[in-house]
Parts: sequence; C-alpha cells; structure tokens
Amino acid sequence: MTMLSLTTGFLLWMCCAIHKASAGAACEDPPLVEFGKIVSGVKSGYEENDRVQYTCNPGYALSGSEWVTCHGKVWMPGPPQCLDVRCENPPEILNGHITSTQKEKYLPGAKVHYECEINSQIMGVNYVICSDGHWTQVPSCRDVTCEPPPEIAGGKVQGIKKPRYLPGETAHYQCWQDFQMTGASTVTCQNGTWTELPQCKVNVLPGEGGKCGPPPDIENGDILSFPLPEYDQGQSVKYKCASFYILEGPEQITCTDGQWTNPPICLAACTASEEDMDRNNIELRWRGERKLYSTSGDFIEFDCKVGYVQDPASSPFRVQCMDGTLEYPRCKRGRNCILSEAEMKRNNIKLRWSRKRSNTYRSKETILFTCLFSYQEVSNPDDFEAQCKDGVINYPRCEWYFG
Repeated sequence: MTMLSLTTGFLLWMCCAIHKASAGAACEDPPLVEFGKIVSGVKSGYEENDRVQYTCNPGYALSGSEWVTCHGKVWMPGPPQCLDVRCENPPEILNGHITSTQKEKYLPGAKVHYECEINSQIMGVNYVICSDGHWTQVPSCRDVTCEPPPEIAGGKVQGIKKPRYLPGETAHYQCWQDFQMTGASTVTCQNGTWTELPQCKVNVLPGEGGKCGPPPDIENGDILSFPLPEYDQGQSVKYKCASFYILEGPEQITCTDGQWTNPPICLAACTASEEDMDRNNIELRWRGERKLYSTSGDFIEFDCKVGYVQDPASSPFRVQCMDGTLEYPRCKRGRNCILSEAEMKRNNIKLRWSRKRSNTYRSKETILFTCLFSYQEVSNPDDFEAQCKDGVINYPRCEWYFG
C-alpha cells in the first residue's frame, strides 16, 4: 500500500468521524407550531446551541418562549403555543345597536361602536375593544323618557296622563278649590326625571281662636264624617277613597292654628285593556286570571300571545300600575317551527298524539313527545312537553331499554 493511498484513507476516515460526531449532536428540524411560524434561525441542519425564533399569526398570542435552543438533540425549552385571542361577536345592548361593520372574528385592539335608539342616552364610552379574547366593558343605553308625572296633595295633573313622556315634554298641574299653588305649574321631562313639582297649600284664613272651617275636598275621595261648619284646634277628620282608588298620604288631617294639615290623594286604578293588549300582541300571563282592574302600586304580569316572541326593545313584562297608567310590553311575530322526522328518529321519540294535519307549529305552541316502544326517557320529563321557541324545538331523548 502506497503512502498516497494511506493518506487518502486517513482523510476519508477523519471526514466520516467528524460527520458522525456532528450528526450525533445535531437536532432534528424544530417542530412546527399551529397558527405560528419560525422567523429566525432556519437552517438545513442544526448543531448544538443553534437557536430558532417563533412568532404567531395575527389574532394569536405566544404562550411560552419565542426562542428555543438545540441542546443534546432536544429543542429547549420546547416549542411555544399560539393561543387564539380574537373576539367573537360583540354583545348586543338594550335600546341600542352596533354601528360598526360586523365581522366573524375580531383581532385584538379592534374597536366596535354603539349607538342608542331615540330617547335613550349612552352611559360610558360608546365603544368596546377586543382584548385577550374578550370585550371591554359594554356601554348601556339609559331610557331618558319619564314615567307619568306624580300626583300632588291638593292638586292634580291636567288632562289624561300618558304612560311615557319624551324628553322636553311638559305636564301642567292645577290646585283644587281652596288650595293655592306655590312653584311653577308646568314641569318638564329632563333626562328621565321631572323638574321640581309645585305644591298646593290650603288657602283659607285662620278662624278665630285657631278654629278651622270645613275640611278641604279631595278628588275621588271624601271624609268619613258629616262636615261641620267649624272645627276647634286639634280636631281631626278622616278621609276614604272611592272604589278601586288607593289612598296615599295621611288618612287623617288635623286643625292646627286655624289651618288644616295637607290632605291625602286618591290614586286611580289601572285597567288592562283588551284592545291595548291585542295591539301589543300580549295577554295576561296567568291564563286563569280575569283581573283586568289593578289598584295603584299593584303589579300585572303579561306574556306573549301564541305565535309571538318578546320584542328586544320592549319594556319589562312585569308592570306596575302607576296612578291609572300602565306601560304595556310588546311582542313581535315569531318564527314557526317545522317538526323534523329525522330528529325524532335520531332521539327515539314520537308524538304523544297529534290531531294536527301539519308539521308546522307557531311560536309558543306546545308539542308533546313520548318514547318509541322499548325505549325509556333520558331527558327530564318536563322536556317531553317541548315548546316552539321562535323557530327552535328542543327535542327530548330516549334510549333503548334492556330490562
């Protein structure tokens, strides 16, 4: 063997040894990351202490170290994760709507603006911002209309009161006979409240020796005793209200220094009008209830008629009678439900009985289900009396009975 061949063989061995040593210490390609990528340090082969850098796609946040290092055939400290920090649809708000163009997903930092309906006022900022997969605090729209103007002792509101008053609308008071008004007779609805109410004071001159004349009359009420032409200091009389009226204030007034103390007022009852309920597509919640008259302060509960669902902009369905006025809630027409034979088969159920010739049910209609033969109930028993809810039926489920 010649010196040349020995030299050539040695060099080949050295190259192979170096390659093997290098190959033994190298790492495999760094792992891929879902919703992310490697942006720095990419090579065709990786040696000890080589580093690569990861970054995430827009809308995703890095969890873990952005740098990993080849150490003893392993990437340390391990690849990071890319977490979805995009936001779902922004929430709806009562008495308001979104003005920004809506998207399927929102990137962090995205801003969505709101606007209140007419006669409502925004509370807080008028936008939300997507942050870490969640929206910042949602604004609200405050109703700036006013309830009916309240009654005052010794006087009343002129004309018929409305259930609600718009901002800027006014109401006018007048005092009963023998009463004198202090303060402005006109009040204005401002930001959901009335400006300062006037007062009506008894307008009679003191009698001799502190005596009082006849007690003042009140609307829709009377005193319980026959009125005298004159009352001594400290004498009292009691009032009562007519049927369906509620007495508010002191039941009894007293002659003090020749003047009567302020009398009570009689608050009117409310009538749940069939015509108004039909106009708003509502009915009394309790079907057996026939009470159309409610005294002031009482609550009446309503519900949507069959075929209708609650209007998102509606006032509450539990309504308080306010001195003869009711603010009716409102329902809109709901979507019909189509009974699915495939869903019934999948859930091993059938109709308990059906006299309908159609598989169409109106919103709020009840659909009675039962299990197929040899199957037993899995769902709650109440679920077998399902109700069409604005186009959706929640089907109960049964399973094979082995017993």
